[in-house]
Amino acid sequence: MQLSDMPSDWPLRHASQLIEREGIRWHVQIIGSGPPVLLLHGTGASTHSMADLAMALSDHYTCVLVDLPGHGLTTALPEREHLLPAMAMAVQSLCESLQTEPRFIIGHSAGAAVAIRMCLDTRASPAALLSINGALLPFGAFIEPIMLKTARFLSRSDSITGFLARRGTGTADVRRALRDTGAEISEPMIARYSFLISQQSHIEGALRMMGGWELGQLAKDLPTLRTPIHLIGCDKDHIVPALRAHRVKRLIPSASAITLHNAGHLVHEAAPERVFAEFMRLSDRFN
Repeated sequence: MQLSDMPSDWPLRHASQLIEREGIRWHVQIIGSGPPVLLLHGTGASTHSMADLAMALSDHYTCVLVDLPGHGLTTALPEREHLLPAMAMAVQSLCESLQTEPRFIIGHSAGAAVAIRMCLDTRASPAALLSINGALLPFGAFIEPIMLKTARFLSRSDSITGFLARRGTGTADVRRALRDTGAEISEPMIARYSFLISQQSHIEGALRMMGGWELGQLAKDLPTLRTPIHLIGCDKDHIVPALRAHRVKRLIPSASAITLHNAGHLVHEAAPERVFAEFMRLSDRFN
């Protein structure tokens, strides 16, 4: 997929640029002015997921949004079993090529895991992290290996990913999937996710990411995280229950956590002003 393939009304399309770094073509959007904030979306999403939050932040910060490898316009990393550490290293390498040292990192769902892994494994040293419904703990000793193997198998099947992409041209399944996350959904949200999952490369990238998302080691390493982190959970999140944010808080010495009520997994899209308020309280503590 190329920039010309993006819908004309794609969020922050005017700020899009493609950057080559170590064999990966990255899609990056940069807006605003001030200290840099890196915004990382979750599995199956793209920069669009963080656009409204970035616009709210852009009066105070330079916002750097990226499509994670295999998502949107960014090409995939080579397939590997343990993808999370590799993705964290790749994002850090991108930041270095941009000559950007994020003052803060905001991550949603799997993006929060990438942010933490960056702090654990690379030279990234933000003042603090904000996790939005972070997918940081294993889903269970029995179910997780099955999920990983299934996702890896599906990602390698052109017939299956092609079928899913053709299915993505309709909106009924997207509407149902978004509603199942506990999110308040809008027609623009449906249109954007419908566009993404109509792209076979995006489906392959999302499945490949899911297939390499072994969280057992991350859970073991969480107590060694020294970067302050604020964890947002949402009471209507059916993907990552809010209880998990508070469980993670107990594992990390420098963590705080909050549950947002009447909010779902995509709270940063449905109600970006609520996440903006949480971030500003966090930034006031560490600026």
